[in-house]
Amino acid sequence: GGFGIWGLAGAGMGAANVGEPDRTFDADLQMRMGALGVRQQLVGGLALKADAFMVRMTTDASGGPSVTHVAGVTAEAQRVRLAPELGGQWSSGSVAVRTRIEVGGRYDRGDAETGMGAEAGADFGFTHLGSGLSLDARGRMLLVHQEQDFKDWGASVALRIQPRRETGEGGLSLSLEPSWGNASGGAQTLWQGGSDVWRSAAGVPALGASDQGWAPDRLAMEVGYGVQLPGGGRVKPFGRWSREGTAGYRLNVGTQWATLGGEPADDQDPGLRLVLDIFGEQTADGLQPLQRRVGLLGKITFK
Repeated sequence: GGFGIWGLAGAGMGAANVGEPDRTFDADLQMRMGALGVRQQLVGGLALKADAFMVRMTTDASGGPSVTHVAGVTAEAQRVRLAPELGGQWSSGSVAVRTRIEVGGRYDRGDAETGMGAEAGADFGFTHLGSGLSLDARGRMLLVHQEQDFKDWGASVALRIQPRRETGEGGLSLSLEPSWGNASGGAQTLWQGGSDVWRSAAGVPALGASDQGWAPDRLAMEVGYGVQLPGGGRVKPFGRWSREGTAGYRLNVGTQWATLGGEPADDQDPGLRLVLDIFGEQTADGLQPLQRRVGLLGKITFK
């Protein structure tokens, strides 16, 4: 009935170790987080949505004969947002256009920025089914905030080409995605859906305003070739390269296997879907030697 709700919960644990010639710091780390959002379609292309999140990180106290005593530390942050959204879709033949604009308020509290604020965001999508060309652009900006000198903005562009997507036959696919700043606004990413499994697993951080001029903070490229299998599955060998900042990069080469055909982000396929990526990866960040690993990523979606 036009009503949607989502939730997210997570937990993590680890350790922090810092060593200096005359002292060391060693403590356990814990993290807890949760998010919840709702969206209600009103009339026409108008909708109202709200979301909230909370994250809390703690370190245990440390001490001992050769360890500097440090008291336990707790840091947390919360955010609540409410925004009306106006969107629309138009199609003519093989051309489809999608737009979305939202302006809303937010309230931040915790150990990071605090106070009331307002932000605006916009999305634009263009698809030409005949050629398999699609363009998605997204931007958002913090308009005003009680916290002085606090800035939060971002923009991203995704250009994809898949000539045989309309027929569902797989074939060649290319994508190029530059982004600046924090284009999704954290929990806002969940409203968009269809985020690539490999990018989510890579833990791409949300950066602030770029200090490299027009150069993107992040850049991702992918090339693949899908082959349909008897029974409706598909195998897709791929190569993926991404860069964060100016020094680091991530290179993946592997194969994706998907049931039911179509793209992993394709909302047209009903029922249960399984996507499996097997790949080799090489990463570099300019500070450490090259790191290599073999990865296996699985994703199950259902409707």
